[in-house]
Amino acid sequence: MTNEAKASVSGAVELRTDRRFPKIAMLVARFPKVTETFQLREMVTFEQLGVPIELYAITHHDDGGTIQEDARSLDARANYFPRISFEMIRAQLTWIRRNPSAYLKAWKWSLKTFASAPEMFVRSFVVVPLAATMALRMERDGIEHIHAHFATYPTQAALIIHWLTGLPYSFTGHAHDLQMRHEGLRDKITESEFFVTCTQYSQDSLRDLYGAIVLDKGHVVHHGVNLDKFTYREPPAPTNEDGSPRPLRMVCTATFTEIKGHEYLIEAIRLLRDRGKDIDLKLIGGDPPQQSNLQNEIRAQVRAAGLDERVEFLGKRPSDEVMRWIEWADVGVLASVRSDTGDMDGLPNVLTECLAMGRPVVSTRQPGTMELVEHGVNGLLARTRDAEELAACIEQMYDDPDARVRMGIAGHAKVVANENVVDRTTELLNIYAERVGRPL
Repeated sequence: MTNEAKASVSGAVELRTDRRFPKIAMLVARFPKVTETFQLREMVTFEQLGVPIELYAITHHDDGGTIQEDARSLDARANYFPRISFEMIRAQLTWIRRNPSAYLKAWKWSLKTFASAPEMFVRSFVVVPLAATMALRMERDGIEHIHAHFATYPTQAALIIHWLTGLPYSFTGHAHDLQMRHEGLRDKITESEFFVTCTQYSQDSLRDLYGAIVLDKGHVVHHGVNLDKFTYREPPAPTNEDGSPRPLRMVCTATFTEIKGHEYLIEAIRLLRDRGKDIDLKLIGGDPPQQSNLQNEIRAQVRAAGLDERVEFLGKRPSDEVMRWIEWADVGVLASVRSDTGDMDGLPNVLTECLAMGRPVVSTRQPGTMELVEHGVNGLLARTRDAEELAACIEQMYDDPDARVRMGIAGHAKVVANENVVDRTTELLNIYAERVGRPL
């Protein structure tokens, strides 16, 4: 790639300096979680831009000892809360005495709102007492604004803290939390100062559901990628050192859940193998928190197809290792589908990371993905749940190394222009400045 083709990674969006940013509490469901790199990048960039945050987590998450390097310092100073503690008991008694109507409202709203959603109903018996405990600690810490990631439990907790203390809040919705979990969402939007979605599709869907309140309070901000880390890398040579053909190298980073479409990807690779075109595939990712048998099913599918020597399961990996596998690959791939219950990806961060490093992608025509991937420009898109068409897209990448390079360069340029985490986080901070900042 020539110097002329390489794009600058410096931020282009200017941070407002005419407003004072509030002291912000970031409220998340689980931390540190290897797969949720988007919220980690946001928090790290906040502080790099001079806006300190305090982190509050509903659950102290353990990915079997795997942790992103950038998460270590935040993990060391994050606010975690045991499920039963003297602090929690004291907090309930404090709010019963100090603001009984708000405390009762929190319980009544939670149990009524989630009466038809058994999982969220049961978890409310954890979230409500935990929110009451967080509320006292946030007051102690001088928090002035709460921002929750995910519109489910974290935003439920933020809403309760708002009722108890009067602290304003905002939230970011991502994918399943907006597409499948509408219980109480209108109230969460109405009571918030503002909210953010990571795709225009999600914003439009909420506008169709809730109307003018979404137009008033909603913003679209893509997550962005760290371009100091996920830098452009020259693609690997398309042949072996002796000039002989080699398999196409592909990397797929995805938790083993239905919406990632692993079964269609494996079938597509089998179809190509039967046509005499070999693919080396690295699958990065583990099982979801709610354990499923999907990874075992995919392993069985690989064995039955005779692809054991071509498909490697690498498990969960921190972003530094993901980056090395993207550099190894010719193409990034994600065969996303929409589940029968309506769950689907938003804008997959792994595709942004591949494009940032100059690797074209093969994916499916999902609304969020199409906000990033332009068919034939920086990648190829197949119909969802269509292994034949997915195989055709992969075969096109296999047959045309020059097109891979061209699409990789175009993808890198698009990410630099539109998905720089510094710009996207600055954009988000400017929303804070406008909505909840104070004049200097």
